[in-house]
Amino acid sequence: MGVKTIQDIANIVGCSSGTVSRAINNRPGINAETRKRILQVMDEVGYRPNAIAQSLASQQTHTIALIIPDITESLQCSIALTADKELFEHKYNIMLCNTYWDPEIERQKLLFAMEKRVDGIILRPVSDNMDFFKETGIPTVLISHGYKGAVSYIDIENDAAGAMAAEHLIACGYRRLAFVGGFREELVRQRLTGFERTLQERGLPMREEYIWYGDYSLQNGYQAMEHLLSLPEPPDAVFCCSDNSALGVYQKAAEQGLDVPGQLGLVGFNNDQSSSLPQINLTTIAQPADQIGKLAAKMILDMAEGKGHPASPQKMLLYPELIVRSTTRHI
Repeated sequence: MGVKTIQDIANIVGCSSGTVSRAINNRPGINAETRKRILQVMDEVGYRPNAIAQSLASQQTHTIALIIPDITESLQCSIALTADKELFEHKYNIMLCNTYWDPEIERQKLLFAMEKRVDGIILRPVSDNMDFFKETGIPTVLISHGYKGAVSYIDIENDAAGAMAAEHLIACGYRRLAFVGGFREELVRQRLTGFERTLQERGLPMREEYIWYGDYSLQNGYQAMEHLLSLPEPPDAVFCCSDNSALGVYQKAAEQGLDVPGQLGLVGFNNDQSSSLPQINLTTIAQPADQIGKLAAKMILDMAEGKGHPASPQKMLLYPELIVRSTTRHI
């Protein structure tokens, strides 16, 4: 017998189609034995519910949009993998979108997610325009952005991370500290604030010519170090807002014959897999990427299933960790 509908399953089990629907959608009002029997019959006959019909009936697609700038970036990849695993365990799927660090592409991807009627959005924004995110009408969780307004988010203590890097470099004996940021976004500004404040507290200047912006790439770090080395008094330590940029700084320093960490101290950010390779062994500030991904998934599930409310956004700040390796002096 060809099994095509919920009613066919109901006829086999000897129950109503409503009971079968409750079993499929894991709803109350059905005893455990009946639920088990229905699912067993579905498995035996190879029946799969019509996803479109289910979404129309429940007003849910069981799809979460994950919108990030670049899936090839180590931190974002780790967050995506962990979030996907957590969501899949709760019978949700991810629709992955890359924005390529472009605010307009980000806006288009958000519109695309709205058209697809996703149940929630996990977003690593590149735009500072929070109004558009809040106006989508879809539960949204921001990750790794530094924005602390009336929207749910998970981030790290970026101010503390900047302070942590400065404190370590000063403790290692470095005195002319440079800052290589990424884009001029809120989280970078917060890291610079903590970095500058720590220097001021230790009586050290934060020279304007020691501050560099760009993106988070190796090329940006290389260009930053070219600029820093061209100064009349180059810095003797550099804090980068990404491990990729730190590798670019390292490459330029090596080309100039500088000894790292003897003549130049170097601290990165993110603790990418490549940073722990023996040839590099980069001192870095680690973000708990797996924890961010898992918490973001749990937070968006609560919101999508009605356990959260836009009027009371969930806010979570995690603490970074300094990992000391070979690109800074021993204290």
